[in-house]
Amino acid sequence: MTFGAACSPVTAQFVKNLNAERFREQFPAAARAIVRCTYVDDMLCSTETETEAIDLAKSVWFIHDQGGFEIRNWMSNSPTVLAALRGDSGVGKSLDLSSTLATEKVLGMWWCTQTDCFVYKINLARLGEDLLSGVRRPTKREVLRTVMTIYDPLGLIANYLMYLKVLLQEIWRSGTGWDDEINTQCFEKWQIWFRLLPELESLQIPRCYRLQTTIGAQTKIQLHIFVDASESSMAALVYLRFADKGIIECSLVTAKTRVAPLKYLTIPRLELQAALIGARLARNVLQGVDINISQCIFWTDSRNALSWIRADHRRYNQFVAARVSEILDLTNVSNWRWVPTKWNVADEGTKWQHRPLFTHESRWCKGPEFLWQLEEEWPTMPRPLEGTIEELRANVHVHYDTTRLKFSTERIRTWGA
Repeated sequence: MTFGAACSPVTAQFVKNLNAERFREQFPAAARAIVRCTYVDDMLCSTETETEAIDLAKSVWFIHDQGGFEIRNWMSNSPTVLAALRGDSGVGKSLDLSSTLATEKVLGMWWCTQTDCFVYKINLARLGEDLLSGVRRPTKREVLRTVMTIYDPLGLIANYLMYLKVLLQEIWRSGTGWDDEINTQCFEKWQIWFRLLPELESLQIPRCYRLQTTIGAQTKIQLHIFVDASESSMAALVYLRFADKGIIECSLVTAKTRVAPLKYLTIPRLELQAALIGARLARNVLQGVDINISQCIFWTDSRNALSWIRADHRRYNQFVAARVSEILDLTNVSNWRWVPTKWNVADEGTKWQHRPLFTHESRWCKGPEFLWQLEEEWPTMPRPLEGTIEELRANVHVHYDTTRLKFSTERIRTWGA
């Protein structure tokens, strides 16, 4: 169950938290929600039941009221919760729950309260009729404007946006001015991406990570991170896997993509950089979610990256050693595993071999098939991982000739006199 409300924008974060601390013993859940689940002037919380949601909302309203703050415009995906909040604590926001278009913005994301899903709305009219019809080529400024128009803070459609980011880098390399139309090759790639843009509005991603499993003493919750890189981009995806009484559920939590730097890097180096992005992303997820995660597992199809992570990183040059050192600070070596490229879902965020599927049943949203199976069915390394000799730090061996050394010393002394 989820619900939220908007506070007065003049409420300072420090005063808000200070007021909540006064009631931490009396209302621990409400005080924690005010401190951790309030973002500027919006609060967003989730509970297991409708009763818990109503009690939590009323407690939050009471704490704010004691500090002289007004919290209002409650929203919820439950009509029962919304009716209770309208009648007792604060003013509820008027929502037509019977309408399929009952969507509201929550921290910049569009949230459909009826289906409890995140959706995307694209304002194509602002791009211009000539650009929509393909009569005119877009300029570099218009390509960038299109990228910035789509708000995706969680990276739920990062595989789709990544293609346009790579295209924008190609436009930058070509030397095109901000108000100059892109060249023919870039325009063809733009058309491939742009034709799929209207389909984005049909995508609905469930807000809740699980629909069948429950969180109990026997529930095993894992965090799975997939990383991959190509010559043009890098990607890292994070999934939550719930296993309870024989029922398994997986869902996408967040994703991070980056274009490869303009300066050329080898594929093994890019794979290692992607592994570092995945380690950092996992740390942020662990700090943000309120779920007791039992294990973190990292998946990569790069044997070089795995060998560097498992070896003594001080043997390698500065580029590899620095990144492996940070990876080891954030993760455990035993949590890194190998996965075949065909099962590495992060591959969809680095190259467009197939057009993306705008459905929450896609592999991108649900994870690879083996995550839905027992752990005995998961991929294993076909043979022992051999260490790589690439990127080894050069060792210089110096041999001193005693006779020449004495002679040289004497000459220096003579010249010094």
